[in-house]
Amino acid sequence: GRLDARRTLKSLVADLRNNRFMMGDYNQKPKRCSSDRQDGYSNENQAADPKYVFESAGYKAEWITNEADALLPEFADKMGKYMADNGLTNSKIRSIYGEIKRIQMGEFEKEKASFYLLKPKVAYALGRDKKNKGLQLFKFIFDRSTKDVSNQKTYYNFCNLLEAILAYHKANGRD
Repeated sequence: GRLDARRTLKSLVADLRNNRFMMGDYNQKPKRCSSDRQDGYSNENQAADPKYVFESAGYKAEWITNEADALLPEFADKMGKYMADNGLTNSKIRSIYGEIKRIQMGEFEKEKASFYLLKPKVAYALGRDKKNKGLQLFKFIFDRSTKDVSNQKTYYNFCNLLEAILAYHKANGRD
């Protein structure tokens, strides 16, 4: 009874703390190093689950199937910031992003096989660093958005979404 209520209350308080910076309060940037924090928590302890972050951020399939709208930059900002704050480095996704851009330069119909082989590349990158929450979020975004890619136009929209996210990642990142 009472112990369960305490655990529930603690988890609710932790959830509120974890989501503070993702819900638009950018005035208070989370510290990058646990030794800098007075409360002893590191970003890894404060980071919300990547799947939850993705699902609560408002991804819209229409960004791929139709076109971007005014909400896409807000989504991209949240995703990029989370990835930067949770260990995703440019070097971890450089080869994947390079292949995405190479496919974009050609015709999607001729590059379909390369597109389908991106999914195992992303899985391999995550397999090398399973605890990296930023990379986990990248995989959630990648897996969800690639489901809607079916032709040149949708691939172009997919590239625009990833570019926006990675631009915010770079703006908030360490490298």
